[in-house]
Order: sequence, then C-alpha cells, then structure tokens
Amino acid sequence: MRVYLTEKPDVAKHVAEFFGYERRESGAYWLKNGDAVTWMIGDMFDQGKPEDYMSESQKGLRGFAQLPILPATFKDFPDAEKRDQLRHVVALLKRADVVVNAGDIDRQGQYIADKTMRYAGVDPSGAGKPVERVLIKALNHASLAGAFAQSAVRNNGESQFVLQRQAGDCRAKADWLVGMNGSRAVRAAVNARLKKPLSVGRVQTPTLALVVRREMEIRNFKPVAYFVPEIALPDGRVLAWSSRKEGGDMRGIDGEGRIIDRAVAEAIVNAIQAGLDGIVSRYDCDEKEQAPPLPFNLAKLQSEMSARHGMSAKETSAATQALYQNHKMVSYVGTDCQYLPESMHAEATGVLKGISQIYTKLASGSSPSIKYACWNDAKVSAHHAIIPTGEIASGLSKMEQQVFDAVARRYMAQFYPKHKFIDNKLEAEYGADVFVSSWKQTTVQGWKAVDEPHDEDAKAEGLPGDRETLRMRPF
Repeated sequence: MRVYLTEKPDVAKHVAEFFGYERRESGAYWLKNGDAVTWMIGDMFDQGKPEDYMSESQKGLRGFAQLPILPATFKDFPDAEKRDQLRHVVALLKRADVVVNAGDIDRQGQYIADKTMRYAGVDPSGAGKPVERVLIKALNHASLAGAFAQSAVRNNGESQFVLQRQAGDCRAKADWLVGMNGSRAVRAAVNARLKKPLSVGRVQTPTLALVVRREMEIRNFKPVAYFVPEIALPDGRVLAWSSRKEGGDMRGIDGEGRIIDRAVAEAIVNAIQAGLDGIVSRYDCDEKEQAPPLPFNLAKLQSEMSARHGMSAKETSAATQALYQNHKMVSYVGTDCQYLPESMHAEATGVLKGISQIYTKLASGSSPSIKYACWNDAKVSAHHAIIPTGEIASGLSKMEQQVFDAVARRYMAQFYPKHKFIDNKLEAEYGADVFVSSWKQTTVQGWKAVDEPHDEDAKAEGLPGDRETLRMRPF
C-alpha cells in the first residue's frame, strides 16, 4: 500500500481527486486501488519549554545563573490540537509499504514531513521502507500529472532533500535557542524596571530594530525650506528648476542641490521674466513598452491593498484567506512567490471564462495565447502566486470584493498586450540654470486598461523638506 503524505488537508483532497478516491474516512482518503492519501495540518509538533530540557540542578537556578540553556537533544512534543490527525497519520505511515512525501517543496515543507515520518518510526531517507518524493507546485490537473509522472518521482533520501531537512532543523533550533535564552537574559537584566516582559526572537528582534531605526529617523528629521522655480510653457508643459551648471555660483544652494535662499530663487525668476532667453539643451523621445507586473504574492497584495484602500496587512490576509477557504475564489494565500507553473497556462481559458461572470468586457478582451515571464517553473517555490480559480461566489464582504478585484485584474493583465508609450525628456538652460520636464504619451494602453497598479516607488514631488514653487510665464 502506498500512503501519500501532504502538508495540508486541501492538498490531500486535490491529490485524492486526481487519483480518484473511493471514500473518505477520518484522517484519510482511500483510493480505488487501495492506497491512501493523508495529511498533516502544517507542523504537527511543538518544541518544549526550557524546563523540559533542563537538568534538575539547572531548574533550581534563577536569572543569569540558569543560562545558557543548551539542550543536547531537542524532543518534539505533539501539538495538542492536532493530536487526533497525527494519530491517523502515524498509523497509516506504519502500515504503508511505500511512503510518498507529497509535502510542500520548500525547506520548511521538507522538514515538517520528514519530522512526522521520523515520529512514526519511518526513516525519511528510505532505509526501512521506500520513501518517494513528489514535487507539487500547483494543484491543477496538468501540474499534478507532471508531479506524479514516473519520471518525476524521486527518492526522498536524495542529498537535495536531506539538506533541506537539515536547514529546516537548524532554523527551528536557532529560533528556540535565540528566543528562549535571549528572552530570559533580557528579563533577568531589565524586567525589574519594566511593567511588561520583553521577548527576543531570531527574526523578531532584528526586524523590530529596523522599524525602530526608521521611526527614529522620522522623529529626528528636520525639514528644510527650499524653492523650485518653474516655467509654464504656452502648451501647458512645466519645466522645473533642476540644477545649476558646473562652475556656476552655488551660493544659496545646499549640498543636496536645493535652492534654500529665496532671494536666489527670485533672482532666477526675475532674470527670466526680464527676457533671459532659454535654449533647449537636450530632448529625448524614446518608444518604450512595458509588460504587466507579476501576479501577487501575499506581501505584494498587502502593500497594494494598503495603497489602494487603506487596508491593514491583517485585514488583507483575512479577506484573502476567506476568498480561498470559504469562497474558493483564489488560490492558496500563504505564498511568497509571484510566478506560476507553465502547466497552468493551459487553464487560462477556463479561469477567464469563470471570472467573466463579473468582468464580462475585460475578460472577453483578453487573449489566452499571450504568455509573459510570470509562467516559469524554475521560479515557482513551494506555492505559486495568488490567482483567481475561476469560481464565483456570492455574499462577499466589501474587503473581500476589493481583494478579489485586485487579484482578478492582475491575472487578466497577463493576457493583454504590452503597454506602449513614448517617453519624453526635455532639458533647457536659462543662463547657468537647468530646467527639466518629462512626460509620457501612451500609444497602446495594453494591460493598463485592466490593471493600473499603485506605484510603490512613486515619490512625493520634489525632495524631502518644505517646498515652495515660484512659477513664471516667460512668454
């Protein structure tokens, strides 16, 4: 009997449906050929508390005297809330003639599956019974067929998978060692002076340091008043002062190239209004094209929803999770990948047809034959980008509607032509002062007719500080 082990219940369901299952019982799907598909619920184990690894003498100590806590071995304790499913998994793994690791394909996925096998008494390298490895990158039929093809099935004991398991094990132990020892050390040092306990984490603490450092930069920022002369041309084009030519008088201009003396800015204005002629020193006119942005991963989606609708990261996660879990309208949300398996491209027609129930005109204007760089097997990690499934449900909340709209539009954009435009840059010199203007002229709207993403790199006009614009019309 073959037992297929997946990391999540929904993956097990897709695998069972792919093979064709006869019945579902507690903890497993039974296939028509007698094999079984079972699942974990993420990591099925917790590491113990410090006291679980201490000697009796160490338990009697307090503060720094108790540190460091360096367990010789780390024992895994079954998660109490997942104990029932773990019991089913262990029983099936023990009965199996062949175990198939169909867990997530990243470092953590390998570590979780191998750890579960070890707990069940199965050597994940295949020393006791054969353990195969399949790499599932997506849950559509074509991707599953490719993953389970005889030529694609590998040995779970291959060095690639062993190293992934070891890397996951090292990360888990580092989290424990840094968190437990660091937190206790901080508490011993400063908790007497604080109302709330502090904790230390391998990722948490340096991330917090980045946030605090940025906050201090914001608090300590001192705005500088500066002035930017602008020239309004007869056609409405605006030239903004950019710099003073090399060798020119730099009085009233700071080290960052900003005019900080109003008198200097007014002198420029007065000279041009008095008749100082300008010459066009440079004009560039380039035809350019732009492919659509990649589909969303969770972090990019959170950023986009914050910019578009002011949604918090937590609100975006909750809405996306509801779309995935309750409404079946989007694919798995816990992903850091923005790429899609090439095999899923063939399903675009069906997905677009599904979402055409909402986006009749936009979906009908798409071309499933278009294939951009987002379709790339080599760049798909454990989970692919977040995309619509083609399913449409009712009863969505406002936030769920907003999230789905962003996901669906970004997906449809992958099937529209490239956006094409002419990039214009004009530079003019008035005496020693350089003025510039840039603008774009759209020639082909392309995918921007569907999805106009918020520009994360858009800067506020001008440089940091308090800007004052001095306008003039020289004609």
